[in-house]
Amino acid sequence: MPASSPQPPPSSEAQPAVRHGPAPAPAANLPAHAASAAQPAKANGAHPAQAETFDPLLGSEIDAGFASLERTTSAQFFAPVATDADYDEVRKLFAQLAANHVRPVRDFMMDLRWSDATVDWLPICEPALRSLRGGADKLDLTALGTALDRFSGALEAAHASEDRVLAGDLRSTILAAYEDLAREMPEAFALELDRSQREGAILQSLLLQVQDVKKITLDKVYAAGLTTLDAFRLATAADIAATTGIAEVVAGRIVERFRAYHEQVKATAPDASRARDYAHIAALAERLEGEHEGYERAGQDWSKDAAEKKKQYRKARSQTMLDIQVALARLGEGELLARLERLPFEGKLSELDSFLEEARDAKRDAKQDAKQEDFLAEL
Repeated sequence: MPASSPQPPPSSEAQPAVRHGPAPAPAANLPAHAASAAQPAKANGAHPAQAETFDPLLGSEIDAGFASLERTTSAQFFAPVATDADYDEVRKLFAQLAANHVRPVRDFMMDLRWSDATVDWLPICEPALRSLRGGADKLDLTALGTALDRFSGALEAAHASEDRVLAGDLRSTILAAYEDLAREMPEAFALELDRSQREGAILQSLLLQVQDVKKITLDKVYAAGLTTLDAFRLATAADIAATTGIAEVVAGRIVERFRAYHEQVKATAPDASRARDYAHIAALAERLEGEHEGYERAGQDWSKDAAEKKKQYRKARSQTMLDIQVALARLGEGELLARLERLPFEGKLSELDSFLEEARDAKRDAKQDAKQEDFLAEL
C-alpha cells in the first residue's frame, strides 16, 4: 500500500476536505494493461465488413446503449473494413459503448474490493455481460470473449453457492477473473483511477466522522500506509495504534466506524438504477437542510444556550455532509464532490437540489422510454 499522504484541502467547517484521488498518470506510468488501451488489439482472422459487423451487433441482444452507435455513426461506415486502422477504430467505438454499458459491473467490483459484496449484485451484472459477450462474438474479439466467459463462470459459481456474502475463495476467484477482463479491454473494465477517486473520498469522510480524528491523525494514518478501505476492513485497533502511534481508544473508534460502514454496504441490496442511493442522498440532503436552518436560527438567538445549540447544529451538519460525501463517492460523483467543497452551506444545499432534480428527470425519462418501447412492442 502506498505511504503517501492525501493532501486535504480546506472545507467550510475548517476540517480537511475529501481527497478525490490522484490526477491521471501519464500513459508511460500506467500499468501495462491500462497503457494498452492506447493500442487496441486486432481480432484474429479476416476483418469482417463494417455493415456485416454492426448490423448483428446492434440487434435485439444489445440494448439501446449499443444501438446509439448506429444512429450516430452509420453515415461513417458504409464501406467494408479493409485496414487494421479501420478495424481498430471499430473496436475503439465498441469499447466506448461497452464502458457505459458495464458500469454496474465496475460498481460491483469496487464493492467487492472494498468489502464483502453480496449475491444481490449478480443478476444486475448478468444482462450487461451477456450483451457484451454477443458483441465480442460479432467483432471476433476472441480473447475478450474468453475473459468474459471466465468471469461469467465465476459469477455463476457464486450464484450456485449457498453463501449470500461473496467472501473467501468466491471473492478471490471473481477478482482474479476480472483482472483478465481489465487486461483485455481496460477502456471498459479498468478500475484504478475511478476506484482511487471514490475510495479516497469515502476513506477520508469516514475517518473524519470519528471522534477525536483531526488533521494530525489523518497524517499519521496515511503515513503508515493505511490508504485503502480494504486495509481498514482487515485491521484491528491494536494494529492501527501500533502502526500509526495514535491512541488505541481512537483506533478502536476508527475500527468501529469502518466495520459499521461495511455492514451497511452488505445490508443494502444494490439495484441497477441506483435508486436506493439517490433516495438515501435525498434523505440526507433533507436532514442537512434542517440542521443548517437550526444553525442559522441559533446564530440569531440571544438566549443562554444559543451558543451551545449553534455548536451542536454545526457538528450535526458536518457529520451529515460527510455521510453525503460517502454516498456521492459510491456513485462516482467526483466532479460534484469537488464543487461542493468550494461552496458555503447554502450553495451546497442548492447544488444537491439540482443534482437530485436531474436524477428525478432522468428517472422520468427512462420510464417514458420504457413505456414507448412496450407500446411499440405490442404493435
